[in-house]
Amino acid sequence: MKKIISFTIVLLSFSTNIAQDFNYNTDFKKLVEDSKGIDSPNNYEKLKDEFIKNGENFTKQKVIALMAGQTASKYYDAYGMIDMERSYQIADKFSSDTIHKYSSEFLKIYPVNFSLNYGLWKTYKKDKDKINAAKYKKRFELIAESILSTGDGSNEKPYFVISPIDGQVLIRLYYKNGIGTMGSGRDPYGNFIDILQMVSKKESKPLSFVINHSMSRFRKQLKAAENKKSEAKYEIDENGRVIPKKKK
Repeated sequence: MKKIISFTIVLLSFSTNIAQDFNYNTDFKKLVEDSKGIDSPNNYEKLKDEFIKNGENFTKQKVIALMAGQTASKYYDAYGMIDMERSYQIADKFSSDTIHKYSSEFLKIYPVNFSLNYGLWKTYKKDKDKINAAKYKKRFELIAESILSTGDGSNEKPYFVISPIDGQVLIRLYYKNGIGTMGSGRDPYGNFIDILQMVSKKESKPLSFVINHSMSRFRKQLKAAENKKSEAKYEIDENGRVIPKKKK
């Protein structure tokens, strides 16, 4: 019995450390692989379904595991969803019916989306639905806190985010601060990062967000599009006419 209890304590300690001392270079890949395991506690489909039902009560560790699993989902399209995400950031400017109509499907494939949870919080608040407004506010804040637990925002320990614009959401909608200069670069391990200058009344400081996974997916999409284009049998000439593609 003592051995079982000790083993359980070790497992709990490991789970807690993932959230408190997340290392993108090692933990991210492990969590992505875990997300594919049918019997894994971090199985993406299981976590996704659980988050849809009860996400506001997730631990940070489970949120981070779900975030990592999301990047391996067939629906993950980081750059293709940016326009949709921006619309949820200003959800209060749209009719509630429109937000609810499109969010129901979005939730099924991307429940941990930062902008989506913010938009649903604001929409339910506008609807005067206090229960759902509180639920999605808690989810939005939990996602923010989970992101903040993955690093310190420095170049050496950038925050882990799913979407290329999650850093903007964190600064503008969670911290309620402004953004100064915006740039990109690499962390010491060669991972692609976004660098945003957070500007408040008291200070201005750069925050780094690792988006290497979204860039990798984007590059694959570009390559696939280029290959598809090269396989086309027709092309458009200088006069706008569709003609058989010339053989090289």
